[in-house]
Amino acid sequence: MKLTLILGVFLVFGFVLLADVTEEISKPLLRVFPTFRPEECEDWAIRPLICKRCLWEGKRYAQEIRFFEDGPYRTHGCYKEPGGFESLEEETKTGKTSSR
Repeated sequence: MKLTLILGVFLVFGFVLLADVTEEISKPLLRVFPTFRPEECEDWAIRPLICKRCLWEGKRYAQEIRFFEDGPYRTHGCYKEPGGFESLEEETKTGKTSSR
């Protein structure tokens, strides 16, 4: 009886220990900012150069935020209604610098 209980406990906790810690803990959030002039990018945008580039292309500055256990990661880009979100970053993310 004790052996079965011990094996059961190890089996349950074994799956917890083997779980992938880089899994997202929620769906990504898309933040789209209203911008009308390039001067506004300097006031509130985290990446003003990306914000200005989006304006020049006729799009709006946006961030896709993905939530992981070690913190949120933001991908910066542009958003336009028919096309959706378009990332303007390679693989660089803002947020915590620890590896996923």
